[in-house]
Amino acid sequence: MPTFTWLLFDADNTLLDFSKASKKALWQTYTDFGQACSEAIHDAYKLCNARAWTAFEQEQITAAQLRIQRFADLFQVLEAEPASPALFSQRFLENLVLLSEAYEGVALLLNTLQQNYRLGIITNGLKEVQRPRLAHLQLDHYFDTIVVSDEIGSAKPQEAFFQYAFDTLGGAAREEVLVIGDSLHSDILGGQQFGMPTCWISHGRVNDTEIVPDFTIPQVHGLREVLESAI
Repeated sequence: MPTFTWLLFDADNTLLDFSKASKKALWQTYTDFGQACSEAIHDAYKLCNARAWTAFEQEQITAAQLRIQRFADLFQVLEAEPASPALFSQRFLENLVLLSEAYEGVALLLNTLQQNYRLGIITNGLKEVQRPRLAHLQLDHYFDTIVVSDEIGSAKPQEAFFQYAFDTLGGAAREEVLVIGDSLHSDILGGQQFGMPTCWISHGRVNDTEIVPDFTIPQVHGLREVLESAI
């Protein structure tokens, strides 16, 4: 196995605790519009959000539609609308930037990895969120390339997304680029189909699919052991 020269990280639930930040942002946004959130509302939102992102990744809706549709669907399910879906979405994204958190120790990990590897972000995020979150958390300076699906018009696992990201790497061989992410479909399958090695962040989940990553670790901090084994 060749030594890796590039590490391409997914952002959400890989480096950043998106699940926690999203929940906090939803609660805060309901508060901003004078209403109370609840676990039931949050559970309903997660389902609506997942459906919207799946449709986006399958090119069934655009990023602009995704922003609105997930909240329009939520309010329809709840039969209650604290604000228009567009206005609610805008405030939610603002809160998401302000309330985002990196997993503990991520800055130290990136600082250590930066000494031996070039680092990149490849994310299926929205443009008004992803770069501002990285800047807010003072993590953006670790990365030599940042590719955001909403900025380029294609999303993981599409080949066009990975081709765009690969073209920013300055001539690296595909087998020297390790894709690291928590999604078996968008990160691992997408990376594999493009000919790149992959590392799945499992968060303790069982892989019951036919997608087989090259490496599996429970949290991103286990990446050190993976890289040591690849030398």
